[in-house]
Amino acid sequence: MLTKEDNELLTNVEKGSPMGEVFRRFWIPALLAEELSGADCAPIEITLLGEELVAFRDTDGKVGLMDKYCPHRGAPLFYGRNEECGIRCVYHGWKFDVDGNCTDIPNAPEGDAFKEKIHITAYPCVEAGSLIWTYMGPKESQPPFPEFEWCNMPEDHRYVNKFMMECNYLQAMEGDYDPGHGPFLHTVLDGGPQVPQFNLVQAQSRNRPTPENEPFGNAVGPRRQTEQDKENWGRVEDSDSGLLFVRGGERPDGTKFASVSPWMMPIFPVAGTTAGPNTFSTNIRVPIDNHRLMFYRMRWSYEPIPKSEIETYKTDGWYFPEMIPGTFKPVKNMDNHYQIDRNMQKYFNYTGLSCFPLQDIAMMEDQWGSLADRTKEHLTSSDFMIIAVRRRLLKVVRAMAEGTEPEEPWRPEAYAYHQGRSINHEGTIDEAVAEAKAMALKKNIVGSVTV
Repeated sequence: MLTKEDNELLTNVEKGSPMGEVFRRFWIPALLAEELSGADCAPIEITLLGEELVAFRDTDGKVGLMDKYCPHRGAPLFYGRNEECGIRCVYHGWKFDVDGNCTDIPNAPEGDAFKEKIHITAYPCVEAGSLIWTYMGPKESQPPFPEFEWCNMPEDHRYVNKFMMECNYLQAMEGDYDPGHGPFLHTVLDGGPQVPQFNLVQAQSRNRPTPENEPFGNAVGPRRQTEQDKENWGRVEDSDSGLLFVRGGERPDGTKFASVSPWMMPIFPVAGTTAGPNTFSTNIRVPIDNHRLMFYRMRWSYEPIPKSEIETYKTDGWYFPEMIPGTFKPVKNMDNHYQIDRNMQKYFNYTGLSCFPLQDIAMMEDQWGSLADRTKEHLTSSDFMIIAVRRRLLKVVRAMAEGTEPEEPWRPEAYAYHQGRSINHEGTIDEAVAEAKAMALKKNIVGSVTV
C-alpha cells in the first residue's frame, strides 16, 4: 500500500504538481499523426496533462499545439480558421503561428505594434512513429528526442491506434508488469491461454464440460500460485531509463529460457509478451487529466507487417477494441459493462470478455473509482514489479519536488530498449538471461529523430 501523500504524488499530473512537472520533462505523444490529415486541415481540440489545447497543421505542414483559448478574450481557437501558416480566431481575427507568436491583430489600429507583446502558450512538436509528440516543460530543460526504434522505421513496420480510458494513468499502467493476473484474466477455463477470435461456439466445440460442483468452470485449478511459480516470476533490475524485468528458468526437457522486458520512465512499458514471432508490443498511456488517459497501443516489427495482419488489428476486435464511430471510445465500455457475456464466462473463458485489452481495462477503470485509493491495498509477493515501479517513480518525483530535474530524458539511447527472449539448449539459465538481456538492450535501428 501507499500513504495518501505518496499516492497523491504519483497520480496528480496537473501543471505545477511534482508529477505533473516530471511528465513535462519528457517527450510524450499528443495525438495520432493521421488526426491532422494535411496542411491547413481542420483544428482539433485535445486535453493533455490537464491542459486544454488545440492542434493544427499549418500551410507548410508544421504542427502547432497551443492553448485552446485566444488571449484576447478567451474565445476557443478550435473554431479558428487554419490558413496561411497560422490559426486565426474567428471572433476578432487575431492570428497565431505554430510557435505561439501573434502575427496579426486586425481589429485595432495599434495591432501592428501591439502584436509583438502577445504570445500564446505553445508547445514544440515532433512527428515520429505515426504519432505527434510534444514537450510541455521549460524551454531550457528540453531534452533530445528519445531513440525509440520504431520511430525510425518505415510506416509499414508498425500499426498504432489509440482509445480513451476513464481512469488515472498509474492504475492502467500497472497491469503491464503484474505477473499474477495473466493466469486468471487472460485464460480459458482449463487454465490455458486464450487465442484470438474465440467465441462460445468454439468453446462448446472443445467439449470442455463444466463440473456440476463448479458452476463457473475450473475457478482456480492450475492457476494457483506455488513457490515454484514465485521463482519463475523473475526479478527487477535498474536501467538507465527505468527498470528491467528479468525472468529465467528451465523447462522439463532441460531447455533454458529467459526474457527481459523494459519499463522506461515515465509511461513506456513494454508489454509482458511479444505480439507474435517477429512482432513487438508497445503500450503508452498518456494522462488526459487525473481521471482519464489516452492509450496508445502499438505493434511493430523489424520487417514490414503483412497487410493481412494489419487488417486483423483493425477489424477482428481482439487485439484492438472496436470504437464508437467518430470517437476514440470503445463500443464495449464501462457504461455497458463491456458487454460481458456470462455464458462465455461460465463455459469458456475466465472473464466473459472477448477483447484482450478490455479484459484488463474492465479491471482498471474502477479500482475504488477512477483514481485508486492505494491506502486500502493489501499487496502480495506477486506485486513486486508494481512496488519497484512505484519506488522508481517516487524517487524521481520527490527529487523534482525538491528542484532536482530527472536524468532519464537526457539518455535518449536508453529508450531504444525492447523485449529480449532467449532459448538455450546447452548452456545455463544465467547464460540464457545474459543473452536475452543483450537482445533487449541492443539497438538494431540506427538513427534518431531531429527536434
